[in-house]
Amino acid sequence: MKIIFFDGTCPMCNAWVKRIIRWDRKKIFRFSPLEGELAKKTLTSLLPGYITEDTIVYYDDGKVYLRSDAGLKIAQELGFPYNLGVIGRAMPKDWRDGIYRYIAARRYTYGERYDVCPMPPPEWRERFI
Repeated sequence: MKIIFFDGTCPMCNAWVKRIIRWDRKKIFRFSPLEGELAKKTLTSLLPGYITEDTIVYYDDGKVYLRSDAGLKIAQELGFPYNLGVIGRAMPKDWRDGIYRYIAARRYTYGERYDVCPMPPPEWRERFI
């Protein structure tokens, strides 16, 4: 199963989830907040010390991708034209993750933090775990 774990209270993260759902015509991705029980159960054994909410985590049948690697892997799986984003791999990982961390540290300036993870519309509910 392909699961994208995201910060459920982050307006920018939720906006990206909505975009990915619209772009994912094959419905290959499922979504779950990092604050939820599934994330704790799935990721704690794979990532000792557990990941904080400022990190996107892409889980693909036991393999875990973080930060920019997660974004690039998701883009690759979405297919054309989104997979063109994989040219970002030409940039050193430290730089990619540095840019990711810079944006993640400011993610609440792009909108007000939600008190709780918003409920998806009924037509998207089967995509969330």
